[in-house]
Amino acid sequence: MSDTSTVKMKLTFWRGDKKPGDTVDVPADEVHRWKGFAEVVDDKKADDAAKTAGEKNPTTGSQPQKAAGK
Repeated sequence: MSDTSTVKMKLTFWRGDKKPGDTVDVPADEVHRWKGFAEVVDDKKADDAAKTAGEKNPTTGSQPQKAAGK
């Protein structure tokens, strides 16, 4: 029963030469061992952010903004 998939996790504590905030690939069946030392990275959020980074902000659009109080 070996699962070869991995999960990206962001470290919350130092581990070897890796510092908090670094991402590591952890085998999916060992995620429970990392609880408290790393958080699962939500790849969907990262993908959505990358997609929308190049798009225009719909609130600003092509209409000029009016100054407040005028």
